[in-house]
Amino acid sequence: MLFCWQLMPFAYSETPDHVRATLGALLKAHRESSRLSLADVAGEAGISAGFLSEVERGRKDISTERLIGLARALGVPVAELYHQLGTELGGGEPLNAAAFEADPRVQLRRMSETLNHDALRTVARFSAFLATTEGEARKRPIGFLR
Repeated sequence: MLFCWQLMPFAYSETPDHVRATLGALLKAHRESSRLSLADVAGEAGISAGFLSEVERGRKDISTERLIGLARALGVPVAELYHQLGTELGGGEPLNAAAFEADPRVQLRRMSETLNHDALRTVARFSAFLATTEGEARKRPIGFLR
């Protein structure tokens, strides 16, 4: 029996780096909205502040056991974190655009790092095409999230 997900290719954004960065941004947004320091949350979760910082920046993977500890320290059900992660990765409406950097240049750099060479070339060509077909350039902020 074939499932529909076996027939559909994954999006280029579904890379380990992108998933790590998105989860880290969600964890950081929860921590900051609770006005807790890295040290406070890390201590409560039984991990080092340095490790938590690396996780929040998408540089380190986190085990399920440590994620559960972080969720408890943040006062967020782990199921809610998984739901938010799925939403942010395209499983529905984005939950909180503030989970990503506000600077469009940082957004562009992060998103372009998740693309392979061919996909990045396609985006560049399409952007050049749009630039040549729009006529007079409109002045508006550039970014992935609004």
